[in-house]
Amino acid sequence: MNLIRLLFCKFLLSLNLGLCSGWFFYTHAAEVQPLNIISSANPESNKVHSFIYVDSHSGIEQGVKKTTQSSALKIQIPFVVDLPVNLKADETLQWLVRTSKLETGEIEILSKYPFTKETMKSGYEWVSGYLQNDIQDHSRLVFRPLPLKHKEPVYKKGRGGNGRRQRYGGGTPEIDDEHYNPRLSYQIIANIRKSSGEILSYQGKIEMDNKDMVRQEYINHYRINRYGRGGYGDLPVPLREELSSIPDIPAKLLGTALSESSYGLMIDDGLTELAIRVVSVFEAEKEKYKANGSMMQDLNNNALPVPKSELWLSGGWRNPERNEWFSNALNGVHQRGGAIDIVANEPPSDTRSAIVYWFLWKALEASQLEAFWQLETNGRPMVTREFEEDIEPKNGIPDAFDKADHMHINIKYE
Repeated sequence: MNLIRLLFCKFLLSLNLGLCSGWFFYTHAAEVQPLNIISSANPESNKVHSFIYVDSHSGIEQGVKKTTQSSALKIQIPFVVDLPVNLKADETLQWLVRTSKLETGEIEILSKYPFTKETMKSGYEWVSGYLQNDIQDHSRLVFRPLPLKHKEPVYKKGRGGNGRRQRYGGGTPEIDDEHYNPRLSYQIIANIRKSSGEILSYQGKIEMDNKDMVRQEYINHYRINRYGRGGYGDLPVPLREELSSIPDIPAKLLGTALSESSYGLMIDDGLTELAIRVVSVFEAEKEKYKANGSMMQDLNNNALPVPKSELWLSGGWRNPERNEWFSNALNGVHQRGGAIDIVANEPPSDTRSAIVYWFLWKALEASQLEAFWQLETNGRPMVTREFEEDIEPKNGIPDAFDKADHMHINIKYE
């Protein structure tokens, strides 16, 4: 009979139900009850049992927005899990912790009673010995995550094969430009075995939510090196309250990129308002030309048609992992939530596209918009001579506007 129970128990374990931890033999399991958990020194993270990982020697600043008063980032405290009931004399307790990621989910058990570790197909499992109520601190489990295995970030420049833009490289294992940090998750189970064989199970979960996953990216990318040029990235880590949901894209602006990330979140440090103002300036300039019956002119004073197309938003807030793949700007304003990329909604390298960029440039110059803007192609800002030359095609528009694939615009930071 014990063999049958053992085989059945192993089957339940394979289903990850947490009902047979430590090879307890039992007649039935009572309803699962919650454990008391402290996951973070940050009250908002602790409220949802989320967390971040910070080295004790880091000295990182938090508060990324322009008007936020920066402060030192609080160090992650160990996880503390308490059993909400007292253990009786005829009962034994066994703790179990499971982690979801083989690559990044290992932990250090700080509690003094013995633990064993087993590597499973889906992660790790830590199981304590059988604890009685005379063992000190038996009803409290204390542990912490081991350092995250973040690949050394390297910001590179250059082109890839066939002249295509090269990804800049670096990043966390399992990450590419479409994804994000691994979601670290710890399942905690406390099983109380009564003398009758009945098991009372208490469970809880500590898991990074999306806000802390974003914050972890900023932590991972703090003080990173720029490839071949020296210097460091030192953007502060955003506060949880600085991360918000993504609003609708402003009217008369095409695209969907107020946020470029997969988190469903963004930092908006003036990004949305900037997009609204840029569209307003562009549309007002078009109406002015239409009302006056005047035309734009090229370098040779030839008339150019006023653009009919609307602007396309191709980039907004960018989380550090995505920025690492697509930019060599370590402290880029896209990561602060204060920059947008605008694309002409016309065929690339077409005269109509060049006219849109030139018209937008002239409109921004004539406006009172407190912002910085530059034309870029393939991630490279245009140089002065490209604004002064018109080589090919001979359309009377400076080469900078012919070559551009987008216009970068950001609010000004000191």
